[in-house]
Amino acid sequence: MLAGTASVVTGATFVLLKLMVWFMSSSSSMFASFTDSLFDSVASILNLIVLRYSLKAPDRDHRFGHFKAQSLASLAQSAFIGGSAVLLIIHGIDRFRNPHEIENAFWAVAVSLGTIAFTLLLVAFQTYVVKKTKSELVKADRFHYISDIGLNVGVVAALILSYMGYLWADGMFAVLIGFFILHGAYVIGMEAASTLVDKSLTMRENQAVMMAVLKTDGVKSLHDLKTRKAGPEYYIQCHLVLDSTQSLASAHDIADRAESNLRALFPEADICLHMEPDLPEIKKDGLIYADDVVKADAANEEIYLKKSAD
Repeated sequence: MLAGTASVVTGATFVLLKLMVWFMSSSSSMFASFTDSLFDSVASILNLIVLRYSLKAPDRDHRFGHFKAQSLASLAQSAFIGGSAVLLIIHGIDRFRNPHEIENAFWAVAVSLGTIAFTLLLVAFQTYVVKKTKSELVKADRFHYISDIGLNVGVVAALILSYMGYLWADGMFAVLIGFFILHGAYVIGMEAASTLVDKSLTMRENQAVMMAVLKTDGVKSLHDLKTRKAGPEYYIQCHLVLDSTQSLASAHDIADRAESNLRALFPEADICLHMEPDLPEIKKDGLIYADDVVKADAANEEIYLKKSAD
């Protein structure tokens, strides 16, 4: 919550400063910077509201918690920011074709350098928070402010070049900044969409999961592996094939050890392991063994997907 509050306060301050300097200078690149900070500020306020909701404990209607609210908010941010970037590019092209002299360039440069310094402090704090919480919203907000640093460096360069007589530089940098923001919106949107559609873990992570399970004494093979991630939460489930002659208590003990092996890799994961007896009815060509995982790792393949399709 502290990261969200810091982002809102910083964003609002930047908006006021850049708005005043834009009126004073009529700089297109400063307008681009103001527009970016304005949308960042609005996004930060929405983030703060959604962050409060997403951190609520699981309840009767939301057994897996509320974290995907962050992904929905990030996806909305992506569309919002992408639209503003397109408008900014159009404005920059117009200014590039019809350049004019910039007034009060000194104040515009001074404000841009000041915002760079404060933004570096905020990004350092947000980086710490992301490492601790794995929050998608804070990560998206952090990307906004990292883009602000590059944006303000571009604004300073544009102002200096315009002051030296290269008036076209103001519009050109506005267009470049617009494309930079557009790329950031795409990255944020794709990551949020991956969470919302329950994209599987990476190939390396899935194969690490399989090896952790298959190295457990008593586990003959596994099948129906399903994994996904929602922010800081990992979800892992699969079927374990065990000796059919052992007791339920013994089988449960094996499953507990397999779960412990998984928690060594994913301490906070939600893990569901289903135990099955090693009987002829089990679909043999769908089972995964330790040797399969080793061979697939060498061949850089995801065998659990290949076998599921067979």
